[in-house]
Amino acid sequence: MLFWVGYTYPLLPLVESVVDARVLGAWVDERGLLGLLTFVALGALAASVGLPRQLIAVIAGYSFGLLEGILLAITSISLGALLTFYFARLFARPWVQRRFPDAIAKIDAFVSEQPFLKVLTIRFLPVGTNMLTNLTAGTIKLSAPIFFSASFLGFLPQSTLFVMIGNGLNINSSSQIILSVVLLLLSSVFALLIYKNHQHHPLR
Repeated sequence: MLFWVGYTYPLLPLVESVVDARVLGAWVDERGLLGLLTFVALGALAASVGLPRQLIAVIAGYSFGLLEGILLAITSISLGALLTFYFARLFARPWVQRRFPDAIAKIDAFVSEQPFLKVLTIRFLPVGTNMLTNLTAGTIKLSAPIFFSASFLGFLPQSTLFVMIGNGLNINSSSQIILSVVLLLLSSVFALLIYKNHQHHPLR
């Protein structure tokens, strides 16, 4: 986890080269609620087409500070995931079901038990492809409210970490190290729970 955070820390210089975050923050503040809604809408659209959620969180932290940045980042990223989910649900699911009916049936059966916990576990993991997860979720029998709420909660630890980076906080601070450890522990616990509950129903 520490290596991963260190590797992604150069996102901050990348933000500075792509967008003037201070100007963005001032523009949003001047427009009040309309500015906030505009940022969330653009962030959600960017996340839905594959822009790394870490980058969106860094921009939010750099532009709006810690607490407001966390709220805006999580909302934008979660809505972006929901947009991709619905795109897959409307356009990809019929084609996938025709091509891979047996595989979809097995995944549907697996996800039918404790779907919130499964989505939450995937979101807590520090590795993986966010867009691929969103597309896959849209092609199976998964409730949109469950997907959104589990994603919103699951995005919180990583998004907080990257908002803190964007806000200019010390990456080596003890609070961020503790956050990383808690993230890994939670992922391990949830993964273990899922494994034990589904030993009788393996996904093969």
